[in-house]
Amino acid sequence: MADTTETVRLTIDGIAITVPKGTLVIEAARRVGVMVPHFCYHPKLKPDANCRMCLVEVEKMPKLQTSCSTVATEGMTVRTATTVVNDAHRSVLEFILANHPLDCPVCDQGGRCDLQDFSHEYTATAGRFAETKRIFQKEYFSPLIETQMNRCVQCLRCVRYCDEVMDVKALAPAGRGTMTEIKSFGPHPLDCEFCGGCVQICPVGAITSRLSMYEYRPWMVKRADTICQFCGDGCQITVQTKDNELIEVNSEYGAGRNNGDLCARGFFGYHATSHPDRLTKPLIRRNGLLVEATWEEALEHTAQQIARIKQAHGGQAFGGLITSRCTNEELYLFQKFMRLAIGTNNLDSSARYGHMNAIQAMRRVQGTHSWTVTFEHITEADVLLLVGTNITEANPITGLRVKEAVKKGRARLFTIESAQPAIGTISNITNLAQQHVCMPTAQFGNPLLGLLKAVVEGQHVDQQFQKQSTDYVAAVSQALADISWPDLETVTGAARETFAQIAAEIAKGRRVVILAGQELLRSAGGYGACLQLLDLLLLTGKLTEPGCGFAPLAEENNDQGAVEMGAVAELLPGALDLTSAEHRAQLGRAWKADIPSMAGATLMDMIDRAQSGLLKGMIIVGENPVASLPSHVSPKEALQKLEFLVCQELFLTETAALAHVVLPAAAPLEKSGTFTNQEGHVQSVRPAIEPAGDSRPDWEILSALSVLLGTPLDYGDSKELLKEIRSVLPGYGQLGPAPIPAKVDTAATGRYIAGGYRQDLAPRYTLAPRGSQTEGSWHIALTQSLFHSGKLSTRSKGLIQIEGQGALRINPADATRLAVTNGDRVRLSNKRGTLTTIVKLVERVPQGSVWFPDHFAQETVTLFECTIDPVTKVPAFRTSSVSIVKVA
Repeated sequence: MADTTETVRLTIDGIAITVPKGTLVIEAARRVGVMVPHFCYHPKLKPDANCRMCLVEVEKMPKLQTSCSTVATEGMTVRTATTVVNDAHRSVLEFILANHPLDCPVCDQGGRCDLQDFSHEYTATAGRFAETKRIFQKEYFSPLIETQMNRCVQCLRCVRYCDEVMDVKALAPAGRGTMTEIKSFGPHPLDCEFCGGCVQICPVGAITSRLSMYEYRPWMVKRADTICQFCGDGCQITVQTKDNELIEVNSEYGAGRNNGDLCARGFFGYHATSHPDRLTKPLIRRNGLLVEATWEEALEHTAQQIARIKQAHGGQAFGGLITSRCTNEELYLFQKFMRLAIGTNNLDSSARYGHMNAIQAMRRVQGTHSWTVTFEHITEADVLLLVGTNITEANPITGLRVKEAVKKGRARLFTIESAQPAIGTISNITNLAQQHVCMPTAQFGNPLLGLLKAVVEGQHVDQQFQKQSTDYVAAVSQALADISWPDLETVTGAARETFAQIAAEIAKGRRVVILAGQELLRSAGGYGACLQLLDLLLLTGKLTEPGCGFAPLAEENNDQGAVEMGAVAELLPGALDLTSAEHRAQLGRAWKADIPSMAGATLMDMIDRAQSGLLKGMIIVGENPVASLPSHVSPKEALQKLEFLVCQELFLTETAALAHVVLPAAAPLEKSGTFTNQEGHVQSVRPAIEPAGDSRPDWEILSALSVLLGTPLDYGDSKELLKEIRSVLPGYGQLGPAPIPAKVDTAATGRYIAGGYRQDLAPRYTLAPRGSQTEGSWHIALTQSLFHSGKLSTRSKGLIQIEGQGALRINPADATRLAVTNGDRVRLSNKRGTLTTIVKLVERVPQGSVWFPDHFAQETVTLFECTIDPVTKVPAFRTSSVSIVKVA
């Protein structure tokens, strides 16, 4: 990394420029608008200087220098276009073209190929080489990635990206000289993270995507920059379309919060939008069957039924549920529609599944509802603590930030995860950790108590904080003193010294960032664990230090936006407390209407009320509780008891199949708006294609319904909604290249330290039992897969080719005990149900535990018991115990 505190002055082609000390010549040239030709150089990668294409003249140096590995120095004079330099470029091209096939008409890179461009620029039209061209035999590489190694220029960008950025090491050069060929390891097709990085970074057509082969030329496509619809990382993508068909997705270096990097979901998952099962017409239930109807019929029928139930039972007889995959504008209008047009606070979103645990913990301790750090703080951190993140699979681009901090910034990484260190085809963050504590999902609270105890007993409590917060420190210290180290070591399996080392490193770190993931947030006790992590930052004096903070990771792309737009029962827009009369009055003045004061029902409350008959109607937008919740919670039976259920959906899901009216909604790639990523950064969403059939954006549907209900919430487009949001929440959503992190509210922190911590200190500071694993029983957990996000991605033809069905992940040693191997069938059972599935051997799964991907878990959830957090109302149903037997 260049040292920006010092600069050097040099001249490039007669142009003087000052650059930070350590800047490479090729980068300095780019700053003055001079593009030095190159193949092997890329700003993300370490200098390699193997292609020799970027040669330049440097005054007082006897030979030409590679500008990609030469550092700019004070007074340096560089010339990039002299006769000698141009002759060198022609010679390099001549060597490359001696073996390169002249197949530009059938190459997918044609029209955007560096070799093509440089050949035209330097007119290398003939070669002196008479030898026979090399020919690599065509091999099947993978279902998603095509290779044509005869086109390879041996720049090794793909190999280096896979090693240096992704930390996967799935590619390697085989052979020497002109016979170098990029191959995957082993005698099998490529098996990796399928991030698409090798496709994006290849400067020629040696590695391309099979999903878009032979379908277009660059000048045929339209491009739209938008935000990925999957996880909470909030990656910017460029969607390329032809004739309203999705052709390809990519992301350029420097673009968005992902800086051009993508994961398998972002790069190959776009076809979920154009799946043939998309709903394209409104449906009304007639004589027990859902039949197609016009929009006018569907909307008028929906409005009539809502009005009928509201008149008979009042607004409190209704509930609303919306997915966090909607835009901010849609989430905002949904909660406004429920509160004004329906007259109820009974509304919730998929942020309830776990993100609310972190939100409520942050609001209580630091007075914010969002991060006080950014991705840049992660990269610049010197100490990182990851707890229950499963970060590569759940939030892969945030995972790249962690890898960069460790591999380039030399950050000290500590992990408390359900995975164990193991080499595999998917990078494992625990392999990079200095200390790792392996804990089953839902038992992360115990090692956190070990960390806190090590902080207190190791005298790592910040001295200034201790003087200001004597009672708080004393109470926490006493609670921890009641926990013995032998008990801690028994329940965690980790030595006292491990906790002592982690605590010491956190205490002395200058920039400490703690990341908490879905395995923690969606588990029983997730709220208490978040409070413990904030206690850790408080005790070590890091909570208010610049560059330090608590960073909960979001699973869905707009979980954070759902909270900030007020699409949860207990919060108004701006994450303001619904119970505050002042906040209700403030919003009421902005809306020129009265806000209902009655406490709202959350997701699980609404299921219970529907089951008991108190709830008569529901509006569900993009959510599928029938497939998401355990069957013993009875979401299907509860929804069947409703007098009226209307769903706005992309597909006829298990929940939509029960509805009285189904309204076809537009997908994220078909509409405008904004998403808020887990950092709290608001980014623009732009349409790439027209909505499928007669589908409409969710905000447009809600707006039309409000007019028919006599409470018009009428908007011309999504920009009008964003304008209103900004008037209600001044300063909200300032679009820009990077987020402005929230600041800790010292008043809220003061209230917590002064006594707010006492209300639940005892239960939070009590060891949980390790778990009663009886002989022959296994700990099972629902986990995230790298190749899917929720159920939406399972409709992507690209991702289904990588992972097309759920498989039970099991440690090879455990598989030997059960006498099973990859592909064998096993039966899982407990008192709640049974499931038969296939087996997949994965070394990172700890012995005694098994994992199942949440995205294929419709039948699996019957095995799980659901517990509800009494404070946050978050349902936890991610872990259970099962017996496993092999079946024929």
